[in-house]
Amino acid sequence: MAQAAASTCEICTGGPGEHYCQQCDQLFCGNCKLSHLRAKSCKNHTFVSGRDINQEEKLLCTDHKESFLFYCQDCDTPVCRICSVEKHSRHLMTDLTKSTKKLRSELAKVIELKETTSRQNVNTIEKYTKAYREEVKAVIKTITEEGNYWKKLIDKKVEGFVKLVQDKEQKTLHNMSALIKVHRKDFENCQQWQKNIKEMESIADVLLLKNLKKLKVDVDNIELQQVPERSSVSYRNKKPLGTEIDSLFGELQFK
Repeated sequence: MAQAAASTCEICTGGPGEHYCQQCDQLFCGNCKLSHLRAKSCKNHTFVSGRDINQEEKLLCTDHKESFLFYCQDCDTPVCRICSVEKHSRHLMTDLTKSTKKLRSELAKVIELKETTSRQNVNTIEKYTKAYREEVKAVIKTITEEGNYWKKLIDKKVEGFVKLVQDKEQKTLHNMSALIKVHRKDFENCQQWQKNIKEMESIADVLLLKNLKKLKVDVDNIELQQVPERSSVSYRNKKPLGTEIDSLFGELQFK
């Protein structure tokens, strides 16, 4: 389709027709366009320029080849002067320019409102995100502190058990060492008496008898102690159920 951008201005016929007035169906140069818009009756006219100008696509009524002047609200369509009488005589009609301007204004307000709401939604979500991340940090901190609390109690309990075992070990080893000394003394005495008896073999029977009776008194005066039962220690593991461990901690809640 032929482009009208190369045509001349239909007002001054001197400048290039680079601007097309959709209401007047005319081409304007830049200066004539400004003069046209300064006119009170034309200040709301709309223009298309350059490559958007197409004279074969002029917005004219296909039935009457006239410009659209009115907007039929009942039919939701623009109409020309003749159509407004012939086809839409009893319909609610408004000025096309005013209707377009009103719709543009209303649409701009709706878009602005949606833009504002969208921006507020973004800000709200960003605040929610920040608050949620802070909550996550706080929850992790609380769980960690609670875990450390139980770890300290467990470590304290372990230290108590170990100390108790070690203290008992020291006392038991001390008693065992004392018993060893007693029984070692008895053993050494017996060895010495055996030696004495052997040395008495060469003396006279009368003297031997006297010495043996004396030795017997010493032997009879020593009463060997019975070795006590062996000391022992053991530990029986207690493996708590998962539910028992869970009962030590709080409860997580997500929403």
